[in-house]
Amino acid sequence: MSDAMSGAMSGTGDAPRVRLVVPCHNEARRLDPAAFLAALDAAPWLSLLFVDDGSTDDTAARLEALVAARPGRARLLRLSRNQGKAEAVRHGLREAVQDAPVCGFWDADLAAPLAEVATLRAVLQRDPAVEWVWGIRLRALGRDVRRRALRHYLGRGFATATSLLLGIDSYDTQCGAKLFRDGALLRAALAEPFRSRWIFDVELLARADALLAAEGTRALGAVVYEQPLAVWHHQPGSKVRGGDFARALAELWTVRRNRAVWRRPLTA
Repeated sequence: MSDAMSGAMSGTGDAPRVRLVVPCHNEARRLDPAAFLAALDAAPWLSLLFVDDGSTDDTAARLEALVAARPGRARLLRLSRNQGKAEAVRHGLREAVQDAPVCGFWDADLAAPLAEVATLRAVLQRDPAVEWVWGIRLRALGRDVRRRALRHYLGRGFATATSLLLGIDSYDTQCGAKLFRDGALLRAALAEPFRSRWIFDVELLARADALLAAEGTRALGAVVYEQPLAVWHHQPGSKVRGGDFARALAELWTVRRNRAVWRRPLTA
């Protein structure tokens, strides 16, 4: 690991511990154990919870070897059958909050390098009002964000649709780099299975928005912060297909219809 990455990962002693959920389904070919181990070695505040979502290849064996290499710092949760990324993430986060003040999830392909975890964590450290911090893929000067042009423009269209249908002005809901403080908001948002399979990130925001509206004291923009990533590179082997965009738009209506269900007072 470079000195620059090591410095970015080190953080400070009073910043929160982070348990990162990494959902995996048939990731044996793309998994980079060395990168995960290097991140754990560089950041004593970081631990990993891999969720094997019913893989049928050698993913489980590779994860078991990785976990064995760093006992206590990495754990494996195996789901008996494939439930989809949404539920793999939800199961992982519900377990992670049991013993970590901050949890999150990260895509297994490491399109966002693990050095970016420290960047998101720093937002929580400096602003106690922020409860969720989400990485976004903002293409701008000085940032190394490499996305396929079609995916980029589809993403902008989806963000516009999300704003129009749900009134949530998020720049990039689908980036797989997110951190959350443990608390009543997160636990309530994760209490029931997701109703959407492809846009569970949007559903999380919609649930939080409804919960905060019922509470009546805070707005979504006061507790959720979008942090541009310095580096994000598209990785080959993506499981997203062209038809998924249409499915995502259809699921926006599902989320819209269920907002009233989630509007209830927060409980600790």
